[in-house]
This record gives sequence, C-alpha cells and structure tokens, in this order.
Amino acid sequence: MPDAHLNKIYVRPDNTAVLTCPKCGHQRTINIDSFKEHKSTLKVKCGCQNVFTVNLEFRKRVRKRTHLRGTYVNHSQNESSGNLVVTNISVSGLEFTSIDVANFKIDDELTIEFTLDDEHRSQIKKEAVVRGIRPKAVGCEFPGSGEYTFDGPLGFYIRS
Repeated sequence: MPDAHLNKIYVRPDNTAVLTCPKCGHQRTINIDSFKEHKSTLKVKCGCQNVFTVNLEFRKRVRKRTHLRGTYVNHSQNESSGNLVVTNISVSGLEFTSIDVANFKIDDELTIEFTLDDEHRSQIKKEAVVRGIRPKAVGCEFPGSGEYTFDGPLGFYIRS
C-alpha cells in the first residue's frame, strides 16, 4: 500500500527541489520548471518502491499558521480601526481575517498590533501594506521585508 504521508518541499531559487523518501531516506534533486504553473502536489515513486506525495512550496519565506488576536489601524482610510485574527505569518508579511475584510483595498497602509502566543507574550507592532484580498482574508506585506531577518521575537517565533 502506498505511503500517503505528505511532505512539504521548498523550491529553491534555481527552480529545483530535493525529494527525500520518508521510508528509506534516499534523496534526489528534481527540476520543477515543468510543474511551476500547473501542479503543487506530486506523487513520487522511490527506487525502494515506496510511493509518497510531496507538496511543492514556492514561497520564499517560511510561513507559520497562527491564531493570534490583534487590532489594525488603516491609515489609508481615515484611520479606521478594528479587530483581526492573524492566521499565518512570515518575516515578510502576514494574513488575517476580520469582519471588515470587505472594507480593505489593495495598497492600504496599516499598523497591525498583536500578541504572540510565546512564553513571553511578546507584543508585535508592524507597519503593513495590503497586497491581496480574498472573501475571508487579507494578505499583507511588511514594507522593506527584503531587509528583515529572523531576528527578534517574531523571527524566533516563526522558527519555533
């Protein structure tokens, strides 16, 4: 019976990914150019005959799923404010839900504050720009996120 274990594989900047068989540990590097536009989930058969599934992750930064309550101030819309729940976060941005999702616009400039669920209950305050809006979620980028590293409480939290 095939192994249904799902592995997340991060795609490298050179469009390759390293597949590791969960049964025997054999690794091989594949070029994902032919999958980039069409598939993110692949079924793989190893030389040991083990069949497993991998999920190709094209994100440049590690993203962590969360459920962190917080608030926002929308500087682009007369300082309107409200509550939110951060549903995932990385060092370059975050996604949140809010009852006010329909009010956001692309390029709105926000200040977002929330408390991490780490042992120190670290307070985070970030400037963010709205980059994507879906029916139930808003995706934001932190300005200058190319300069951010995994320093400080947020970086430590994302790595944990």
